[in-house]
Amino acid sequence: MSPEVRADQFAILVRDIPSVSEGQSKKEQVDSFFRAIYPETFYRSMVVTNNKKVNKIYEELVGYKKKLERAEAIYAESKKTNPDALKLSHKTGFLGIIGEKVDSIEFYNDKIKELSQQLEAEQKVTLKEKHQSSALVFFNSRVAAASASQNLHAPIVDTWTVMDAPEPRQLIWTNLSKKFYERIIRQYVVYVIVFLTIFFYIIPIGFISALTTLDNLVKLLPFLKPVVNLKVIKTVLEAYLPQLALIIFLALLPKFLLFLSKAEGIPSESHVVRAASGKYFYFTVLNVFIGVTLGGTLFTSFKSIENDPNSIFRVLAKSLPQNATFFLTFVALKFFVGYGLELSRIVPLIIFHLKKKYLCKTEAEIKEAWAPGDLGYATRFPSDMLIMTIVLCYSVIAPIIIPFGVVYFGLGWLLLRNQTLKVYVPSFESYGRMWPHIHTRMLATLILFQATMLGYFGVKEFKPTPVLFPLPIFSLIFGFICQKKFRRFFVSPALEVVSHELKEVPNMEAVFRSFIPPSLSAGKTDEHQFEDALSHVSKPGSSSV
Repeated sequence: MSPEVRADQFAILVRDIPSVSEGQSKKEQVDSFFRAIYPETFYRSMVVTNNKKVNKIYEELVGYKKKLERAEAIYAESKKTNPDALKLSHKTGFLGIIGEKVDSIEFYNDKIKELSQQLEAEQKVTLKEKHQSSALVFFNSRVAAASASQNLHAPIVDTWTVMDAPEPRQLIWTNLSKKFYERIIRQYVVYVIVFLTIFFYIIPIGFISALTTLDNLVKLLPFLKPVVNLKVIKTVLEAYLPQLALIIFLALLPKFLLFLSKAEGIPSESHVVRAASGKYFYFTVLNVFIGVTLGGTLFTSFKSIENDPNSIFRVLAKSLPQNATFFLTFVALKFFVGYGLELSRIVPLIIFHLKKKYLCKTEAEIKEAWAPGDLGYATRFPSDMLIMTIVLCYSVIAPIIIPFGVVYFGLGWLLLRNQTLKVYVPSFESYGRMWPHIHTRMLATLILFQATMLGYFGVKEFKPTPVLFPLPIFSLIFGFICQKKFRRFFVSPALEVVSHELKEVPNMEAVFRSFIPPSLSAGKTDEHQFEDALSHVSKPGSSSV
């Protein structure tokens, strides 16, 4: 663990706070509860509020400030070329097409002044009246915070639920107040939706894999035959059409899975990304690997299986090597085209220059357009795990795919290492919590590979096949040992580690204020405004661990 001071190491997230007794505020309830348990190390608490309305006003205010900055920049630029240039004006109605015509700079200034007053009033109402059943509790010691995050604080599990606090930039404020059983119900509902999505998605995925083979396409659309018979077009279509169709089809999914993961009530962005990553992995394996394999095979061999159902395993063993060409091309397309676009970043570069030329008028807008974003963990890791699954499973059926897998991961290591260190800017830091999820998916891939190997050798009547039966069992035992031995440390920090000294004494006030939402701290520097939702310091002083 880094000796640097990190705000989240001194805080815990408390959810499912019970209803307050008469004559007591939520702040007083939280303070008295934790001060009684941690009298020496409790520092302060921050009750979570319903910020929906204040956020809306704040976002509108920020929007008008950007518009004002843009209007002033355009006016200043026009004054350089024409000293007599008129100030910008626009209509206040729908899309600026209808309504009263006003001076843009004056209008935006008036709006900013009006919204600033609304924001200040709404901040006071929010902090006084919109308390919710969750809070952030701060300690002046890392050890106390880590210990508190791992302990049971009430005899009933659905009250005073405690976990370590995420980074301030990661918090999903709208999810913090969701109740214990509501979160459980939401989780199972999302699992059912994901299962149905996987099940119904396999139909179009299988249909695409079967339809986009050239022979089937000509059968379905006979008028394409003259075009398809051209040698150059036929070569390109045979090589890339099914794979491109599949990649485009899969590109529609990640946003939906991120939405579902957030709907579970998860409190942090990094956890949402991990949850979406897991869903996307199982989706791609079940739909792309298994769906394309079985879909392509059964579509072409349906009549023979219908005539002799008992021949299904023999037909699969015979037809599976034919699908290797599809996946070999799929892997090659991923590293030739995918890594080529990744290294050149030609698409973001074109978009940036178009925005800079036609849309960006201020330095802030140019900076925002140039921002590269993060690596996209929710889709990056599942895509790599899919390639690993394909390469491992088809290494038994068509070993020619192995060099393609080696090139994919070799180039990926070189390229993505550079992109991660020098290009992308992380939007959050989860401190290694992604690794257990990757490890679990790697084990799932390994077991699927072993099952594929056993099945393929079995239908090929390979006599030493029974010798391989212990392999999946060994893999499961290995996974069980790893989970029991190492996983806990990734979930919660060890007290021995957090007891190490920090480089500097933490500024607890700065730690505390880093968690205040922008909409509640905008335009405010004094402390009295938070007195209704934030507790006062329990005692002065702070610890270095």
